[in-house]
Amino acid sequence: MVGSHTFQSSIDSKLVTISVMNNKSNLEHAHREIELIYMINGNLQVKVNNKIFNLKSSDFLLVNSNEFHSFQSEKDNLFVIFHLNYFELSSLLTQKNIVFSCNSIEQDSPADQDLRTVIEELLTIYIKQKKFSQVEFLEKTYKFISALRLNYLQNTNQLELNSYNKGQNDRLTEIIDYIQNNYREPLSLEEVASIHYLSIPYLSKFFKKQTGKTFSQYLNEIRLAHAVNELVNSSKPITRIALDNGFPNLAAFNRVFNENYQLKPIEYRKQMSGTPDKVVEPSNEISNLEDNEALTELLHYLGSNEDKSIQALPKSTKTTETEIVTIGKTDAFIKYWNKLLNIGYAKDLLNSDMQEQIILLQSEIGFTYARFWGLFGDDMLVEDRSEETITYNFSNTNKLLDFLIKNRLKPFIEIGPKPKIIQKAIGETLVIQTISERSPDEWRNLVRAFLLQCIERYGIEEVETWYFEMWKPHTNVFNIGVQEERDFLDSIKNNPNQGPSQFNEYFSMFSGFTKITKELVPGAKVGGCGLSMDLEGDKLDLLLQQWKKEAIQPDFLSIYLYPIEIDRNKYRGPIKNLHSTNPHYVLYKLNEVRKTLKKAGFESIELNVTEWNISISNRNFLNDSSFKASYMVKNIVENLNQNQVNMMGYWLSSDIFSDFRDSKNLLHGGAGLLTKNSIKKPSYLAFVLLKQLGEILVAKGDNYIVTKRSGDRYQILCFNYKHFNYSYYLHPEGSAGIHEQYDIFENNDPLDLSLEIQGIANGKYRVKELKLNRDHGSVLDEWIKFGAVDDMKPDEVDYLKQICVPYMKVEHKFVDNHSIVLNGALQPHEVRLFELNLLFGDK
Repeated sequence: MVGSHTFQSSIDSKLVTISVMNNKSNLEHAHREIELIYMINGNLQVKVNNKIFNLKSSDFLLVNSNEFHSFQSEKDNLFVIFHLNYFELSSLLTQKNIVFSCNSIEQDSPADQDLRTVIEELLTIYIKQKKFSQVEFLEKTYKFISALRLNYLQNTNQLELNSYNKGQNDRLTEIIDYIQNNYREPLSLEEVASIHYLSIPYLSKFFKKQTGKTFSQYLNEIRLAHAVNELVNSSKPITRIALDNGFPNLAAFNRVFNENYQLKPIEYRKQMSGTPDKVVEPSNEISNLEDNEALTELLHYLGSNEDKSIQALPKSTKTTETEIVTIGKTDAFIKYWNKLLNIGYAKDLLNSDMQEQIILLQSEIGFTYARFWGLFGDDMLVEDRSEETITYNFSNTNKLLDFLIKNRLKPFIEIGPKPKIIQKAIGETLVIQTISERSPDEWRNLVRAFLLQCIERYGIEEVETWYFEMWKPHTNVFNIGVQEERDFLDSIKNNPNQGPSQFNEYFSMFSGFTKITKELVPGAKVGGCGLSMDLEGDKLDLLLQQWKKEAIQPDFLSIYLYPIEIDRNKYRGPIKNLHSTNPHYVLYKLNEVRKTLKKAGFESIELNVTEWNISISNRNFLNDSSFKASYMVKNIVENLNQNQVNMMGYWLSSDIFSDFRDSKNLLHGGAGLLTKNSIKKPSYLAFVLLKQLGEILVAKGDNYIVTKRSGDRYQILCFNYKHFNYSYYLHPEGSAGIHEQYDIFENNDPLDLSLEIQGIANGKYRVKELKLNRDHGSVLDEWIKFGAVDDMKPDEVDYLKQICVPYMKVEHKFVDNHSIVLNGALQPHEVRLFELNLLFGDK
């Protein structure tokens, strides 16, 4: 190996090793590390599992763990090899079996160019490490790993075994896994047969039939492949290499090596090292780069002499050339994002502060439905059980419903014993407020009495416009129990044609409630089941298959979308909840849901996302930051006219929901659009700007949307969304303090946006511009300017209410060539709205 640099991870073990090579070849070998080969120039022939690939400049190919591979150089080539420590990568990705599909020769993926950019960023930091600290190298390394994970990591549940066991049964899989994990030990056919409860003759014939090799041939190939890797990449004595890789002695190693490669191990090591007596040990320092030919070539390739070292890094400021938007064919669309307002727990709606906030939300944004649960909670006092017969008192429910209807909000009622939970982070619950259990008969009687009095009070025409969502208890609410989850998975495995009993119980409750509702209020919509895609997305297929067999079908399907992934590996300790690194998680999940619905025969069913947010946490200051505005706008625009979503209910309306004894400060990281003191957060103001959009879609791009109202009125909404950096995912959610909220993103670059709107009428336009960013409309930043004090006075709160608004500017512009150019440098997380209204035309 010509040159290498080893990056030490935070857990003090080698994560990534970079090796720069020119004109080097290597015999077939294998190793536990994952290897990625990146060509700088020239050609390289790579053989992986007996398949040959010819790499040229800018090609890359990833070799998975324990895959047999070799490479043969042609003259004047230069390439880089990245070795990723399998065990540390497995821990980092929380995935036991890691397999990538990453080959720029066979596959032409849109992500390939992005990966090339990331690789060269990492190489630039690596080659100029004297100018950059390990922090920069760490950041680029995690970016590299994240790019591989997002775009090339395969779903291990759908993988076929590589190498010799493609399409074979589970028994062969277990045997080969055992050999791969224990090849260093003195394995024998007898031992493997005994462990897997097989006879020796049967195993011998079975293995030869399935792999085409005898057991000893296969075992020696595995041992030899790993030994070859150590011959090249270490300075260990050859005898030690032989013994460490399972050979009984040096003679046996020499014999097997010579049979396969027609030379002795010591001769091969000398050829690869280029020296007669010793092997070059990979160095952790690069002190004399110019003395090394391969590294010198890489320096030249990256343009990294003293004057160009900074230029070699990708430019940090993201600029966009003027993008032309032509007013031509337009499409009408429905504003699906402001139909549903999530209130939360029903009792909170009787709070006068909450009611004032809802009046404010309705006056400035205007929602259609108000979603809540706990209408029949113990604190609503609907039941009198003092006598033998239960009687009902709907005074509090009527107060609640009267208020909503008076403020032009239709009820979207979640039915069932759903508790009130305030989450600090995944697995950290601050408070749980439960609802007393009722028998099925008690539920049916209560629902019937409730609906009858609603019809009497509001009229059947009104009640028929309401939504009823039947709640389904999850396996656990973001605190998945290991045994419960495993029991569920086992139930699927053991009863593939019959769903778990929890589905049958839910279907029974759903059918009973729907029968009563449709009997009394035929036009009302009844659906469910609030399926949490992050917790139970893998159960959607089974749920829908079972539901399709039921006599009573839902009017709509409801799901929750929080970007959380679950590590469900049955053999690895506690089940973990992990934040997804996918910046397009919402779009990706909705695509998956629609495909699953189509497969199950529910293609035309109404789909409602009844909850969505970046986090389940009500103790995360990101909820109060400018980031939230760009996150919301980006996802709403990205999903526009996609996947036939009827409504998406942002979680949550107010921080009053999550007010608790630990929330004495002005801000406590609640998920609400409004603080508990009714200060408008950036998320609230994002809804205000979104409201200004017209109902006709002109165009949309990665960072903007253009809409139109009747006449010559246009709206252009732009945003500069920043996703999290790679260190963000290594820390507990909400652990960043208020002063660190903007240090967790991929970059802090402005977005130079330039849009030319062509095809508009000539004349005089009124151009209104509104900016929502850290300087204008961010309650978190304004509170920090106050010193983040915990004793805010009423006049100070009122002051923040006044200043937490977007920047506004109005000017008049004349258009004489049917086009207008809008320019702006958007701050990170900024959302900006332009409104163009024609005052008079040019006749």
